[in-house]
Amino acid sequence: MTSPEVFVLTINAVLLCFAYIAVYPRFAGSDLNRLAMNDLAANLVAVAISAYFFYDTGTRFDFLVLEVGWFGFTVASFLLMELPLFVWYARRYGLFRSPD
Repeated sequence: MTSPEVFVLTINAVLLCFAYIAVYPRFAGSDLNRLAMNDLAANLVAVAISAYFFYDTGTRFDFLVLEVGWFGFTVASFLLMELPLFVWYARRYGLFRSPD
């Protein structure tokens, strides 16, 4: 059995890869508002999956030097894993270019 941290990180990685490769380009493109809404949905899916497995179990997660619950670990690790993907996506689709 893998550790709960590895399980949640794997869920996050799979969701983020699917979102940034297949979903966001198709449904959000260069629209920052649509990207935010799709990203919120992806984050909610990650939280829902983690809740299914860890809600009310008392499982503690090691997050760097802290020990946190399933919700905090899922959200924080999702956001940290997403940051480089978002920077790549923003550059590729010109999300922050000034309109000419």
